[in-house]
Amino acid sequence: MKAILCKRTAKKPIGHRFSAALIGMSIILSVSAATDENPQKISLSDAVTMTLTHHPDLQAFVSQQRVWEGRIQQASVGERPEIGLMIEDALGTGEHSALKSMQSTLTFSWLLQQDLIDSRVNTAKTEATKLAIEKQIKALDLSSQVAKHFIDILVKQERLKLNVMAKAQAENVVGTIAKRVQAGKSSAVEMQLAKAEFIRRGLAVEDIEHELQASQYQLASFWGKPQAAYYFNGDLLDMPTVPSVDSQLTLLKQNPRFQQFASAQRIAQSQMELARIEAKPQWQFTAGVRRYEASDDFGLVAGVSIPWGTSDRNAGTIAALHAQQDVLANEQSALMQAQDAQLYVLLQEMAHSAHVIDTVRNSIVPTLEKALSEASNAFDKGQLSYNQFNDVYRELLSAQYQLLDAFESLHLQHIEIQRLTGTSISQ
Repeated sequence: MKAILCKRTAKKPIGHRFSAALIGMSIILSVSAATDENPQKISLSDAVTMTLTHHPDLQAFVSQQRVWEGRIQQASVGERPEIGLMIEDALGTGEHSALKSMQSTLTFSWLLQQDLIDSRVNTAKTEATKLAIEKQIKALDLSSQVAKHFIDILVKQERLKLNVMAKAQAENVVGTIAKRVQAGKSSAVEMQLAKAEFIRRGLAVEDIEHELQASQYQLASFWGKPQAAYYFNGDLLDMPTVPSVDSQLTLLKQNPRFQQFASAQRIAQSQMELARIEAKPQWQFTAGVRRYEASDDFGLVAGVSIPWGTSDRNAGTIAALHAQQDVLANEQSALMQAQDAQLYVLLQEMAHSAHVIDTVRNSIVPTLEKALSEASNAFDKGQLSYNQFNDVYRELLSAQYQLLDAFESLHLQHIEIQRLTGTSISQ
């Protein structure tokens, strides 16, 4: 035990040693039993790109785009012109018997509806723009989910390393106490306690290995290939800078969710214009030729039809759309207030996480490293019991876990800030 602990103290300070472990934190994971000799190397940017390319939720927007293209095309189709044929003064009696006095009229009728068609097309195009915004929101949400899963895997990989080291340490302690028992310097009770600790550390390694496999499968399912083997390459120590509140509040307004409100208000406006045009009378013109059977003469006929009534028959619809715009404005304001508060809290939490990382890595862990070295020397001299020595080691392990938790919190907070502000998450 003494030789092992001396070797530990001869290493770099724990902050640097732990950093070195995190820098090389990639582990080959595969949910399949077979070993893939050439696993695909995946970075966070790769994971996001593959998700945005292959996720079915985003593929559905392609089909939805074709739906709107069909609706826009249909909106440009107006009422068809009408051709009419009317026969008068035929098959009667006297002078009007048979076809002697028959009059036949061939007419062509059409509506003046170009303004209505243009308004329908404009409304359909305006409504179609919301699809692009919805796609941006879905892509942003998916990118955020992928990034969080990716960070989760990196953290679990580091937890696995810590558990493997703890298991090795527990195994070494068992061997050391076995020699001490033979020399009469330790009791059989300490031996059993050390064995129990070794078994417990072994279970911890198995637990995290299963969790890693499940997490890898869950992440790879975003791009539809969960059965493949991947090499997840990332660095938790690449700490994002805590941004300023003012800069993030400015970016917050660019979030697609707020663009969605603006789009909805434009849609309501175009629907109001359509309702106004639909309420206007649509003039129908008719022109044609009339033939007089008795004299074998022809004459032109023309007419116009104007619907009767007031032009405010869509007043209720227009009033409702006006009210809908007010509702959207209020909802947008409420969302802005809520996300403003959420963003401020996340920025404060991110700053706190950075402070925790600095404190634990540069103060607490080195202090416990020194304490473990001193505890090891005291344990070898019989001045410290196994339980006391193990408590010191657990404190160091707990501090390393705390450091991992702080790194995880920092990255997750940064990802959520990026999602709120609508900025890129693949960096």
